[in-house]
Amino acid sequence: MAHCGSLGTQRLSGDIRDIRGAPVRGSDGAKLGKVDDVIFDHDTMEIGYLVVDGGGWLGAESFLLPADRVSGDENHEDGLATGVTREQIKDSPQYDGKSLRSGDEWKKYEEEFKQYWEEGPVMHMKGSDRIVTPLEGPVLPKADSIGEESDETSPPLDVAKLFPERISEVFSDPAPGAGKVTLRPKTAARAEEAASGVTLLKPRWWGAFENYLRANKDDIQSNCPQCTQKAA
Repeated sequence: MAHCGSLGTQRLSGDIRDIRGAPVRGSDGAKLGKVDDVIFDHDTMEIGYLVVDGGGWLGAESFLLPADRVSGDENHEDGLATGVTREQIKDSPQYDGKSLRSGDEWKKYEEEFKQYWEEGPVMHMKGSDRIVTPLEGPVLPKADSIGEESDETSPPLDVAKLFPERISEVFSDPAPGAGKVTLRPKTAARAEEAASGVTLLKPRWWGAFENYLRANKDDIQSNCPQCTQKAA
């Protein structure tokens, strides 16, 4: 059965660039830390998580970031970027490197970690640490400022229908076409790609690093206690 492991202090050979040491910046452009290690599947050699050394701002020595939430930093060629905030990291399950030594402990932690990052976004009230729970379903109209009670039999308010002509006044034909150019901010494009399940664009040296892991699979497994125990 495949399991996840890390490189630890294992050094790379040749001229392959090591991901470890790369700076990681958050959604606001501020540095979150630097990559201290990678956690990857010891069967496919695919990187699943980055172990990031936060340099002390978190309190804990390091934290994890899902690899699918990390991309190349467009402003810093040698770095990585992620669309998450420090608040999200603080609220995520705390990482303990010792859990990798036990299959059961890692499985339990990974399930909790994935549940946190894969569930819907958590909204916080501005200026507070209180969590705001989004309402399910359409928003019902409230009583007006005069104090009149709303009609409980009235249908739910569909906000999308409030201004149906606003777009058509500006764009006579909003439908996409071959002769039209649609401009999208890069941040919006990345958000759409992430929402649709498309892997965020990684730098070239990320791919070279994973290829190195695959090419040296036997050597990596020979230095892994769990792999050697399984082979025996």
